[in-house]
Amino acid sequence: MPFRSVSSRWVRSCTLAPWLWAGAAASASAQDTTRASLPTVRVTATREGPRAPLELPYAVTLTRPDSLAALRRVGVDELLFGVPGVTLANRQNPAQDPRLSIRGFGARSAFGVRGVRVLQDGVPVTLPDGQTPVDVLDLEGADRVEVVRGSASSLYGNAAGGVIDIRSTTPPTLFTPYARIVGGSSSPTVMASGASGTFGGTGLTSSITHIAGRGYRDYSNQRATRGAMRLVLVPADAMGLAPLTLALRVSDVALAESPGALTRAQFDADPTQADPFSVKKGASKIVRQGDLSLVLAHALGERTALTATAYGSVRSLDNPTTASIIAVARSSGGASLRATSMGRFGEHDVRVSTGADAQWQNDDRQEYTNCIGVVCAGGARDRGITNKDQRELVASVGPYFRSEVGLTPSLLASAGIRGDEVRFRVRDRLITSTNPDDSGERTLRALSPAAGLVWRVTPLTSLYSSVSSSFETPTTTELGNKPDGSAGINPDLQAQQTVTLEFGSKGFLGGLPVRWDLAVFDSHVRDELVPFDIPNGNGRRYFRNAGRTLRRGGEAGLDGETGRLTWHAAYEYSHFRYVNYLVGATSYAGNRIPGIAEQALAAAAAWRLGDVSLSATADLAGAMDVDDANSARAPGRAIFGIAIGREVRLAGATLAPLVAVQNIGGVHSVGSLSINASGGKFYEPAPGRTLLVRFALARDHMLAR
Repeated sequence: MPFRSVSSRWVRSCTLAPWLWAGAAASASAQDTTRASLPTVRVTATREGPRAPLELPYAVTLTRPDSLAALRRVGVDELLFGVPGVTLANRQNPAQDPRLSIRGFGARSAFGVRGVRVLQDGVPVTLPDGQTPVDVLDLEGADRVEVVRGSASSLYGNAAGGVIDIRSTTPPTLFTPYARIVGGSSSPTVMASGASGTFGGTGLTSSITHIAGRGYRDYSNQRATRGAMRLVLVPADAMGLAPLTLALRVSDVALAESPGALTRAQFDADPTQADPFSVKKGASKIVRQGDLSLVLAHALGERTALTATAYGSVRSLDNPTTASIIAVARSSGGASLRATSMGRFGEHDVRVSTGADAQWQNDDRQEYTNCIGVVCAGGARDRGITNKDQRELVASVGPYFRSEVGLTPSLLASAGIRGDEVRFRVRDRLITSTNPDDSGERTLRALSPAAGLVWRVTPLTSLYSSVSSSFETPTTTELGNKPDGSAGINPDLQAQQTVTLEFGSKGFLGGLPVRWDLAVFDSHVRDELVPFDIPNGNGRRYFRNAGRTLRRGGEAGLDGETGRLTWHAAYEYSHFRYVNYLVGATSYAGNRIPGIAEQALAAAAAWRLGDVSLSATADLAGAMDVDDANSARAPGRAIFGIAIGREVRLAGATLAPLVAVQNIGGVHSVGSLSINASGGKFYEPAPGRTLLVRFALARDHMLAR
């Protein structure tokens, strides 16, 4: 992975080049009406191969995670700073992944990432039940991230909010080693190294990262090691596809303490403290996971391509929570096949893409009474009686079809549809005279159509409109946590379905190196999945369906470069409301959906003079509701960061030291919320003022990439 100074990275993070290429292609297309003449490398997070962003009838962002916010690369949230419509919530909790949401979908997640499909190099990381464990992602090798926002992502399957595809660095021609270390106050130390290059027609990228130390809060120690290796057969074929890609990822989280959420009084008194009950019960996790994937691509001439993917994963989890001790042994995997073809139908250019995805998941789950800190019946001091012992099986299949027709040289029409079937099965093994067999199964199905129009107003400007639907099932855990405490599958919890109408515009400002991205949307959701706690539930999360919700909002992104200065800004407005939601005799109709600020702004700028760089970030957001009743709000935030770095060339290598201060005002803010938590434990504090120091060493030619 190349290492550049913060400023030089920001030159690339504006991602103007792909848009300029797309604009040049559009000009040629407007003159000769041949859409197939477009260059083959644009945005790859589509179900029809690489595309120019200006041709897509939905909101899509390509960003390079090379800003001050991505300094450590510990969590996936660091790679997505400043993407319109994407809300980042870092819990400062090593035992729980950062919460990512797109247009509010995913904000309910109690663990992992929900409501968003996450891929790495086009290979799903999201499981068939819709849950994404992001602790195994290769963040060190990430070169760019492509984000599809909204239910137009339905062609990918079980998700409502969008798609995040993390794309790895292209192997360089020369052998390229690198190393870096990042440390500082209120932050674990990150040490990373790797090498890449091309050897005998095969490209290699590899990395290993070790993270150790305490975070901002008490009881937040972690020790984790991640490794990744990727082999790519080069050169690419006529369609710009690598014929074969083999990728391996491993993750070993040996320790991850869970400080838990706080009440408002605890947050105001000392945001660094841990929840005493979480500490007493030894809340933490140990996780080991390995992933292997193989992607085969083959071009049939210049207009047709076939892509086949197969992948598998094994994972073990030991997870003491305040409610119980959970042990899971998981195996999962899947395969997909896609065909894309371009051609002519009469006087019209036509593009067709069709394929199917299949996934499976096999969890061997046990849950025990948590006796840590107490003495349970029979004298147990760790794992008490077994409360759950079952096999959880999930299988999904999803065929899809999408077509696009050039109605005129400047007007594209598209339509697509996907069918999903997700089958959940539970095989109960804890059967006694007083505990009946809770085995069972449920199958959830949906058809998700989408249609859109794109008008190329000028070679560098497009307007679009789309209508689309999406389908999102509960996860296995959400289905299994029944409020009455019994095992088995919750028969009342339904899948969430969304229909979205969207309008937007993309392009360049007067042909200048300033790019804009505007979108407004109206999403109607039926049976939205909502988390809640019950009194004396020891923090266990349960789920129910809200009748109907409405999400209306707008997003704006702006990137530019002026001489030595590069900058980026993203704004979002989120008017999210419950329309029909009754809990017992209480109606929440008209209430704000919790966990999302109504307005948010993220911006960054970098200035470079010779080998010296200066950069700054700003993260502003309004207050957020903590529960469905809107009984309290977490305060808004205004957080700023600065950094100064320099490149020093030494005997064919470059040393790049950098000093950064994040949250320079020392603002006490909420990084994340535990929505609808019991006992008022809603608040997960964000770090105060943090000093970070980084040293990186790499070969000189890496900086030219």
